[in-house]
Amino acid sequence: MKALILTLLLSYSCTDYSPLKSDPAGLRLEQVKMDISHLNEIEWWVGAKRNEHISQSLTFIVDLPKVTEEDLHIIHKERDVDSWIIRVIAERPNQTQDIGSFYVPFKRQIKGRVTGGGSTPVSATLKIYYAAAYASERFRNMNCPAFGHNKKIKKMKIESSDSTFDIFTNKSMAYGEKSQQVELSASSFNGGNSLIGNYYLEIAPYNSEKKIIRADFKRIPSYISVIQEDAIKVKSCDGAHRETDMLFK
Repeated sequence: MKALILTLLLSYSCTDYSPLKSDPAGLRLEQVKMDISHLNEIEWWVGAKRNEHISQSLTFIVDLPKVTEEDLHIIHKERDVDSWIIRVIAERPNQTQDIGSFYVPFKRQIKGRVTGGGSTPVSATLKIYYAAAYASERFRNMNCPAFGHNKKIKKMKIESSDSTFDIFTNKSMAYGEKSQQVELSASSFNGGNSLIGNYYLEIAPYNSEKKIIRADFKRIPSYISVIQEDAIKVKSCDGAHRETDMLFK
């Protein structure tokens, strides 16, 4: 136990925080590093006897900028920023799509109120569903998936990078898109009928009450690539269209 505590203390003390700089153009965080980790497929056992395995979604974790409590306080006080907002961009053959965004308050919240002594989140978990599973838990519990979904992710990977970037706070722009607040569960997005493509994350400083971003979105260097899917034949689901009944209930 003592060894574990010592390891945690050393890890915390060695955190490589991004320095906050100030100049006539405003505040900026330098040498920001955000990485992606823990990429996993969420399995879906389907069929009359639930003996066929396809994919329901993929999930992964993204690191948030490492900033000292003092610097976060300065950013909040001087630029009226209380969160990071991150949007998810899917780039597929012949199509680029913004599939949604989420924001992470600098301080964790309890019952809608910021806790003064709360911890600063260090990462966020994302889940990108196939359309057949995104709608609700009822859809995810179907033994014959909606919309004829039969895809299984065959190959995917994290394209990781050690590159750093700067985050500025020198603008003020309304952001009208509805954004999810990160809580204890993963932020969920609809990836469509196929998840083939690259998934990029873009970050900006954000005021969650006024719905204002304080800089242009900046794309982080690491991203997710879904390279190959297989179509799995689920014979016991031939001709099943249970989603029609569920959608109109």
